Amino acid sequence: MSQELQSGLLLLGVGGGGCRLAASVLAAYGGGMRALGVDTDALSNRQASAGGMTCLLLGGARLAGHGTGGDAIQGRLVAQDDIQNLAPHLQGVRTVVITASLGAGTGGGATPEIIKSLHDMGIATLCFATLPFAFEGDARRKAAERVLPMIEENADSMVVVSLDDLFADAGALPIEEALRKADGVMAAGIALVWRLVSKPGFIQLDPERLHAMVMKGGNARFGCASASGENRASQVIAGLRASKLLRCGDSLGKANALLLGILAGSDLRLAEIGEIMGKVHSLCKSECNIQMGTVLDPQFEGRVELVALTFESWAAAAAVEARKEAQSVTEPPVADDFPIQSGTRRSRGKGSKLSFGATGRGKFQNVDPTIVNGQDLDIPTFVRRGIQLER
Repeated sequence: MSQELQSGLLLLGVGGGGCRLAASVLAAYGGGMRALGVDTDALSNRQASAGGMTCLLLGGARLAGHGTGGDAIQGRLVAQDDIQNLAPHLQGVRTVVITASLGAGTGGGATPEIIKSLHDMGIATLCFATLPFAFEGDARRKAAERVLPMIEENADSMVVVSLDDLFADAGALPIEEALRKADGVMAAGIALVWRLVSKPGFIQLDPERLHAMVMKGGNARFGCASASGENRASQVIAGLRASKLLRCGDSLGKANALLLGILAGSDLRLAEIGEIMGKVHSLCKSECNIQMGTVLDPQFEGRVELVALTFESWAAAAAVEARKEAQSVTEPPVADDFPIQSGTRRSRGKGSKLSFGATGRGKFQNVDPTIVNGQDLDIPTFVRRGIQLER
């Protein structure tokens, strides 16, 4: 079995912007990655396919390949119609990295539905979602922000990237060059996830550790930096701290978990790894769970690149999952509960919009519960029995 299949990783681009970013990730990685694009626009699909990515057309029966026209409701409906078409591409997949641009029809409408379906299949999801530029107007921005809670409800980890922050260092460039540079930054960072689990390095991040980080991640932030020259180790850390995407280092200090990739050529020295990691530990909390890996690639000879994913809610999510597991052992079963197949629905650390939150009681936290036959009747029946309501 190939390393790519063994990793259990799939890259999934949703909508025109998501497919374009996924194609850039595929190009940055250099081929051999399991990548899939889904869109309602046949032209966008053809362009992504030209880059070597497998593409599926959503909503052919409804939209005939003409796109949603920015209608997120249409994007949601076509995802519900055609979600079964993804099944053949999910064989052996345990973790899906999703790229989507929010604010328009397919990205905003289809992404939450696809993530919900993957969650119900027991597949871990890490979603990279971009928010529109400020100059695109309040309506588009608000449309994107309305989608975020829908994604957060089912995604295991979510990275939200503002295009204004992403383009902060490219504003003076011509638009084509600025787009290429910004896409390159994100693509290189996402591609490093694959490099860490499949390319040789001093320290390899195995797929199981990556899967575990994603499963407990929650909301995350993403940043990267590059440096060359004699003092590149200290310079690359300074660049990472200056990253707007990481709130100028503030996210490093607040992180409960950190995934760090070090990408360099064969000239990477052990002392440089030690210096980088020493400064990372000094920037993070003492209890921060730091997972790191290195990648050696000849094309990076002479420079060092860092990519960081910071998870502020990681520890809280892990604690909730542990409590849920303990409760599942001690609570008596309900005879008429709906059966749940092993390996499908997973409980979420975060409270959904249809629950009382992570504790299960919300504002009734300090009120004596109504317990009958071991069941808390103050909690709605559909919540106690794990019944999924149609939305």
